[in-house]
Amino acid sequence: MIWASARGCRVTDGEGREYLDLSAGFGVAALGHRNPRVMAAIGEQRVVHALGDLAEAEATVRLRHALPSPAKLGLSGEDAVEIALRTALLATGKPGIVAFEGAYHGTGLLALAATGLERFRAPFAAWLPGPVYRFPFGEDPGPLPVDAGCVIVEPIQARAGARVPPDGFLDLLRKRCDKAGALLVADEIYCGLGRAGEMLVSGELADVYCLGKALGGGLPLSAALFRSGLERAWELGPEDVYTHTHSGTPLACAAALVVLDEVPRLLSEVKRKGEIFARAGWQGAGLMRARRGDAAKALERGVIVVPAGLGNELISATPPLTISDEEIEEALGLLEGC
Repeated sequence: MIWASARGCRVTDGEGREYLDLSAGFGVAALGHRNPRVMAAIGEQRVVHALGDLAEAEATVRLRHALPSPAKLGLSGEDAVEIALRTALLATGKPGIVAFEGAYHGTGLLALAATGLERFRAPFAAWLPGPVYRFPFGEDPGPLPVDAGCVIVEPIQARAGARVPPDGFLDLLRKRCDKAGALLVADEIYCGLGRAGEMLVSGELADVYCLGKALGGGLPLSAALFRSGLERAWELGPEDVYTHTHSGTPLACAAALVVLDEVPRLLSEVKRKGEIFARAGWQGAGLMRARRGDAAKALERGVIVVPAGLGNELISATPPLTISDEEIEEALGLLEGC
């Protein structure tokens, strides 16, 4: 399938067939495809590309001021995870990573080491860094290993099928980290920025928050947000030792400023619309939902969903946060029996 055009919650393929998009492009189009404010912000930029960590564009500086805490910017969610895990090593001197079964943190080698889905890990097992200690999601890992520099967790597991942990799980992890002198890393790349009805699902519990997907409004952008003072762990000399040519690209930063302005006004509606999915038997929170189903059959019926679950036995719905009640009901009707 080739996407020829996309607007709001609708996608048209190369043959002219229209689909309802319940994927939002893996959660990226939180404000809908080709959101007018996002497109205008991109078009207004007088700098398309600056000089990364040596000379930032004005839009990049404005984004840094708009974020709730100091940040190191990346291009993908995996970048944000990489930054977070490296921060833990720099800050604690301990290389161990505590992670969870069913987690998906990206496919770069360090993020893949923390990822709990074996189908992604197995082909590259010989190259994966460590040590990584893996525990069942939602359960108390107990006292952390002595060499654990961090615990990384998705507050709601995305790829595993919108899995919500028991109440108190994140608080328990915070206590385990405090006792062990480890950092708590919240991977909110999918569930954050309004997807589950909160700007940050983990609230103020984490030391590092990983953001991505929706942040760039459709353009590649991610961020690792640091507890105040933690950013100093990266003061390693005059040259940035972790950077990309396109880090903080001004077009994406301009779009992100729109996202950060618009999403807070949608949170209550996200929770309300999520209840429509819940009543139809979809698990999860807000507009991060999953149930058993067949993504290929859904596509045949004109609905775009993404395979999910530990064995791809589920379908995932992460539609634009701007989806209307009528579009939800239309999609759910088309998916009946699928």
